Amino acid sequence: MAGITGIGSGVNIDAIVKATVDAERAPKQAQLDRLDKASTARLSGLGSLRSALEGLGSVLTSLNAPAAFNKQLVSSSAPTVFTATASGTLPVGRFNLQIEQLAAGSKVALQAATAGATFNSGVLTISAGTNSLDVTVEAGKDKLTDIRDAINTAGQAKGISASIISDASGSRLVLSSSNTGVGNDIKVSAVENGVSSGSAALTSLAFDPLVTTTPPNTLTGEAGIINKAQSAKFSVDGLPVVKPTNSIDDVISGVTISLVSAQSATDIAAGKTVDINITQDKGSVRANLQKFVDAYNKLIDTTSELTSVVKVGEDKQPLVGPLLGDSSIRNLQASLRKELTALGEAAGLRSLGELGITTQKDGKLGVDSAKLDTALANNFDKVAGYLTGSGGLMGRLAEAVKPFNSSGGLLDQRQKGLQLTLSDVKKQRGALDVRIAQVQERLYKQYNAMDQLVGQLRKTSEALSGQLASLPGSVKK
Repeated sequence: MAGITGIGSGVNIDAIVKATVDAERAPKQAQLDRLDKASTARLSGLGSLRSALEGLGSVLTSLNAPAAFNKQLVSSSAPTVFTATASGTLPVGRFNLQIEQLAAGSKVALQAATAGATFNSGVLTISAGTNSLDVTVEAGKDKLTDIRDAINTAGQAKGISASIISDASGSRLVLSSSNTGVGNDIKVSAVENGVSSGSAALTSLAFDPLVTTTPPNTLTGEAGIINKAQSAKFSVDGLPVVKPTNSIDDVISGVTISLVSAQSATDIAAGKTVDINITQDKGSVRANLQKFVDAYNKLIDTTSELTSVVKVGEDKQPLVGPLLGDSSIRNLQASLRKELTALGEAAGLRSLGELGITTQKDGKLGVDSAKLDTALANNFDKVAGYLTGSGGLMGRLAEAVKPFNSSGGLLDQRQKGLQLTLSDVKKQRGALDVRIAQVQERLYKQYNAMDQLVGQLRKTSEALSGQLASLPGSVKK
């Protein structure tokens, strides 16, 4: 609207122009709204369908891999003694173990000192096997607590730690090492600056496990061994094994053994063993088959929702799914049903029904758990042959899905087409706005011109009426 209109003629030009413009816009606006709504609904529906197909495709890929049927379960008959896990591909079997001794690290107590005592300056070198660290001690400053803190800071990466224990003889450093295995005993050497004598001598903290082999003396304060470093000793099927750690992955190929505790001497003498059992992991195959059933049923739910017709009342239009009557869904369902009902090529197992998986009245798959467990227990190798490979069910289903859900496939092309339609709708809305603005401008020009002319004519009429009224002989009421 340009300024104030309708003054000259008294006509409501704004209302006339608005009504005319709205009437001009309405048909095209309604058409674009319908196209926008339908295209958006279809695009969303295709997105839901592709999502369900991707979920099914993922399960088909995992079940079509032979590796899914080559997994093993490794279990221990005595988890309190040892645990075992699979670290590679291995055949089904059983191994008998006897655990005589666990691997352990060294632990020693150094010479006791008076509480709060300081030491002469020098360097302490602490080693456990190939790991070692140096601690510098300052004369008259460093106490046991300072030396302990320095050892713990430097020993984090070396597996060496220190603590202080006080007994009847005084306070002493207790050193521990996480380096297990024979030959990894803790050794402490001291290089002292100046004379090495008296209670402040740094050399009093020296310790050699080859010289001192006894436990610490709590009365005299002499250093000693609390725990000696040792290797794990066990046997596998009667074959003796010695290892420096309690985690062993190089004795039974494909199996990692973690020792937890040793058997009692009585059990060892009696020849009692603990077992590693290696069996086929049928539970994972069963779980994957259930995932397949769930993914397929989700696809059926999705297609049913997208093609549904819901009545909302006798006088109202029913609510319909965005892909009602869509040929893509019909073709997809037909392709999947064809493969599900086709007999396989594997001898002894040729259909899903033999696995206890059957099609229900609503098109979904149902699982007879007992029948599935029996099939896996008695025909495990045949199950793999039926499901995997280019001729297997999972491979055939994957090929049936591929044309619909692959990049550049049928659904992808349709989504791109709908996106182009929505983009075109947006352009047409812009063009409609431009055209309506032009129509509005033209109408205002025409009506304003008419209004101006009527105003001028009215003024002329009023002037003539005044002149005629002033003529002689004019009669006034």
